[in-house]
Amino acid sequence: MRTEEEPAMPTAFERALERAVPGVIEETVRVCEIPAPTFRERTRGRYVYERLEAIGGWSHLEMDGLSNVVAVRKGEAGHARLLLCAHLDTVFPDEATPVVRSRDKLTGRGVGDNSLGVAAMLGVAEAMQATAVRGVGDIIFAANVGEEGRGDLRGARRLVKDYARDFDAMIAIEGHALNRIQTQAVASLRYEVSVETEGGHSWGAYGRKNAIALLARAIVALEPLMPDPKATPKTTMNVGVIRGGRSVNTIAPDAVFELDIRSVEPANVDVLLREVRLAMRRAVGDEAEVRMKRIGARPGGSVSVESPLVQAMIGARKALGLPAPEFYAGSTDANAALGAGFATTCIGVTTGGEAHTPREWISTAPIRQGVPFLGRAIVAAARLPRASFRRGKRRE
Repeated sequence: MRTEEEPAMPTAFERALERAVPGVIEETVRVCEIPAPTFRERTRGRYVYERLEAIGGWSHLEMDGLSNVVAVRKGEAGHARLLLCAHLDTVFPDEATPVVRSRDKLTGRGVGDNSLGVAAMLGVAEAMQATAVRGVGDIIFAANVGEEGRGDLRGARRLVKDYARDFDAMIAIEGHALNRIQTQAVASLRYEVSVETEGGHSWGAYGRKNAIALLARAIVALEPLMPDPKATPKTTMNVGVIRGGRSVNTIAPDAVFELDIRSVEPANVDVLLREVRLAMRRAVGDEAEVRMKRIGARPGGSVSVESPLVQAMIGARKALGLPAPEFYAGSTDANAALGAGFATTCIGVTTGGEAHTPREWISTAPIRQGVPFLGRAIVAAARLPRASFRRGKRRE
């Protein structure tokens, strides 16, 4: 027997979700084959806008100045108002590549991260509009830009800012991670560290300071600061990019590395950054100018497993016979809303692997449960009373 907190899903909606699965798989292929590197998502965004326009029934539909695509479905007063985010961008360059199909999987650049997430959101939107689901609050369907890399969550941040008075909770949608629910946002800081020297000809100016050599010394100085991989709360530091110099016979006048610091405890990030600054000064001294430019900052935060939002996700899983989920700490669009004090989580639609590589793949069979799960989870959360949510303290 269902409780008042878990009312029966509309039968027509359930059937519509089941029927939507083949279309979601085809939509995933179409979305994936439209290139959408971070900062160049507009073409894919225009496609999503046209799909939402075709679905119809929105009280508001727009593509904003960042190329976020937003469609608002008006609901009923007293119920929770949701912001749904499925990011448009990928880590891959601006070139179209075909999706490879096999019997039980799709392989392609960004097919799971996040072409499937976008396609599944469209599938749920179409099912909701077609079956006129009632008893839910307003739902903002957003296909946002800038989740990956240097995008620094700019799309989700803009949505959280612009619609702060219009939603009570947020669900981020990713293609991967069907059996995981994000309950913690990993805080992070990203810096570009540069060294500049006079430079010169490798023969004629031999003896001058070499920016690459000094940068290498600075990176070596970070080694004693590297957090213990087994320590809790987990904290990490990584030098992920290095570049510089002019030619093999030029004393390098400049060199750069990019640094990423993360932790589930935001205070640890700040402490480690201070130690990095000291290490840079000690390593290079007055031999060259060292600059540290912030290129990214993602807020931390958390939502309780016992919160109404997460319990709605769990209830949707149980209704479909899905296994108990893994609760994890991650860095997704959910960080933007968690950092702003909103109840937020991130859920997935299928399983797969090799994300952020040309070999990225997703299994198609689990989508038969993933799409119904996503639809059920959204409706279950949007049926909650608005009083279930109180905005917490901002973390950024």
